[in-house]
Amino acid sequence: MSTAEPPETPPDPQIEAAGLVRAPLTFLGRFLLKLNPVDRVMSDEERAAVTGELFFEEHERRLYLWRFFVLIVLSTLLAALGLVANSVAVIIGAMLVAPLMTPIMAAAASLVLTDIRRLITSVLVIAAGTAAAIGTGVFVTWLGLGTFTSAASLPSEILGRTQPSLLDLGVAVAAGLAGGYVLTHPRASSSLPGVAIAVALVPPLATVGILLQIGETSLARGAFLLFSTNLVAIVLSAIIVMIGSGFVPPELRLESVRSARIGLIVTLALLVGIAVPLTIHTVGVVQDNHFAQTVIREVARWDPNSSIERLDADIRPGNRAEVDLVVATTSQAPQPSWKLAEALADATGRTIEVTVRYQLEVEDAATSG
Repeated sequence: MSTAEPPETPPDPQIEAAGLVRAPLTFLGRFLLKLNPVDRVMSDEERAAVTGELFFEEHERRLYLWRFFVLIVLSTLLAALGLVANSVAVIIGAMLVAPLMTPIMAAAASLVLTDIRRLITSVLVIAAGTAAAIGTGVFVTWLGLGTFTSAASLPSEILGRTQPSLLDLGVAVAAGLAGGYVLTHPRASSSLPGVAIAVALVPPLATVGILLQIGETSLARGAFLLFSTNLVAIVLSAIIVMIGSGFVPPELRLESVRSARIGLIVTLALLVGIAVPLTIHTVGVVQDNHFAQTVIREVARWDPNSSIERLDADIRPGNRAEVDLVVATTSQAPQPSWKLAEALADATGRTIEVTVRYQLEVEDAATSG
């Protein structure tokens, strides 16, 4: 009794059309190959225009590096001043000046083109730019341009960059897709300023430097996590867009798929590693927000004559929570804080620590004849 032979896998028409010899591909490799069909190929001129924007060789490299470091210092200086002054407009200006997007896109293109030398160069430029940006943030704070000395006195624009969430990861992925599309479609270059604003690479690094200088290392780690999230998501998104846009020459297509597969696996692993703390933090933020809403409701019941001026409500490990309140009241004898603590404990089932600071509101009116 003979056993039927399994049917042979039919040859891939894309590989045959490109004149390439078939080699085993994983599911991810097949998916990447499908992203880059043979009939979607950039012309040599278009490809040269893109690589000319990303790679700088020999005589151009020194001038490029000089301009890059001048811009990274100036953009971080702008970002740090905007953060210290709590000025959104200045921070947006810093995003537009920042040059980090170029070496990041160059790293993605190097992976797609299987160019290890250029990949190493791009990674070194990114690392040096990152160090220069953090150093500039440290220097600005060392000069005394910021009047804060602890987390309690930090402006909201700084604090907002120390608590990244999954929302920031989604923004970074979308920005990376947009950046890759704009790069490989020169006619869409008018959208580049919007991409630069959405990416927001330099402000988190300036925040890291500011926080390190005042000794807030925990908050600095949060800001660096935000930068890392943006960096990894942009590289991952750009790889996918570049493959799908026909950026890879036909003769390099199979090699490119294998190189991009390795790059995608590495960036996906990094992305998963980043997503874990982001998810934990996002869950914590949601819990804190729900708890803060509970506090607001209970404060209104606790003392109808008071209004909340400032509220810090945080859930702590061990089924505990802390509430720090500043309330304005018209009552000469405000309600004691223990009543609020008991009401919150009953509402949440947690052990509550409450600190209340009262501000007496005095209203005086008069009418004369």
